[in-house]
Amino acid sequence: MNGKLKPQTGSRRTGLETENGQRQAVEEKRQLEKDTVSTMIDIRYKGSAEGEALKAYACARIDKCPFMAEKTFCSQCRVHCYSPEQRQQIREVMKYSGPRMLFRKPGMVIRHALAGKDPRKLLYLCLGFVGLGLGAIGAILPLLPAFPFLLMAAWGFGKSSDRLNSWFCGTRLYRENLEDWVRERGMTRKAKIRVMCVITATMLFGFVMMGRVPWAQAILLMVWIGHVVYFLRGIRTLKVPAAD
Repeated sequence: MNGKLKPQTGSRRTGLETENGQRQAVEEKRQLEKDTVSTMIDIRYKGSAEGEALKAYACARIDKCPFMAEKTFCSQCRVHCYSPEQRQQIREVMKYSGPRMLFRKPGMVIRHALAGKDPRKLLYLCLGFVGLGLGAIGAILPLLPAFPFLLMAAWGFGKSSDRLNSWFCGTRLYRENLEDWVRERGMTRKAKIRVMCVITATMLFGFVMMGRVPWAQAILLMVWIGHVVYFLRGIRTLKVPAAD
């Protein structure tokens, strides 16, 4: 009889350990939620009394949230526990602080975006941030093409975070470089010329630097020709509506 009780005791212990681990994970997620919203409120209100009051209110709501184990973002929750006034305030905080969090607290943004999700999405999120950074640099510097990196950013954010993807699609970088291509699989003539000028300048620099390596210059020339053919023939040219 004692031999039969031992497996039950071990099974009960394992069940308790699993339950405790799940409870700890939920509390860690709850604390991360509070830290994130507190930081965003501080960015928006800069320590004012109004901000402190909103922070206390938001943290109290998070402490009482019964859906913490499976929830993603409050905006997607099936129960809205904020009062109308505080809900409007927190929306303004998200709109103002969201983009700034990407540069001030990128680690917190990544942790919050991946909380309770598949860890493999971390790779997609990292690709999104790398593409965004290089694409932003490429939009300023003529030696770095922005289009492929911004395309990588759109793909990475789309695979990892609905909120970051929505934010990225609303940026000027996306609207000016990717929106036409994503929506209609085409680019305006102006966008094509801009991208081709950047690619040509980049490859011309490489061509000059490889002056003593003819075979490398030949490969670079073929790659450039391939880009030209692709942009001229492979991507549809969209007509810009005439102004009234």
